[in-house]
Amino acid sequence: MPASCVSPTAYIGTPENEGSLVGALRIGNPRAIGALRLDIASPDPAYRKGVREAFYGDVDPALADAAVALLAPDAPARITTGATTLTADGWGSIPRTYVVCTKDMTIRPALQRKFIADADAAFPATKTDVRELDSAHSPFLSVPAQLADLILDVRP
Repeated sequence: MPASCVSPTAYIGTPENEGSLVGALRIGNPRAIGALRLDIASPDPAYRKGVREAFYGDVDPALADAAVALLAPDAPARITTGATTLTADGWGSIPRTYVVCTKDMTIRPALQRKFIADADAAFPATKTDVRELDSAHSPFLSVPAQLADLILDVRP
């Protein structure tokens, strides 16, 4: 949930994202190859463990390995370098809920809370409904029932 006119890349090195495990997993220079590349088929057990910890830290390892196998090795680099202009009449007028994953090692909880604070400061008429899950980056795999209950509880 980057702020208006701020690219996701701008948040990578911020203090709020300290401890994110994703940066160490990237292969190659995104600017040179045009992609955010992970070596999801790596034979290196330490690298594979790093991918599991970054994205599926609280998921059963067998399920996490199956989820890793479904990942695409490349994501378009532009997804992190582009920025969107948010307006009060558009995005700012829509009720929003943010689920903070308190054990997230991909987008650190402090950065998630910064997204929320920035959105609320920019669009104070529609404060973010904040929910928390004691989970890592993929609650749909680690705590699916809790996530479903949370989603069902969200009311506009």
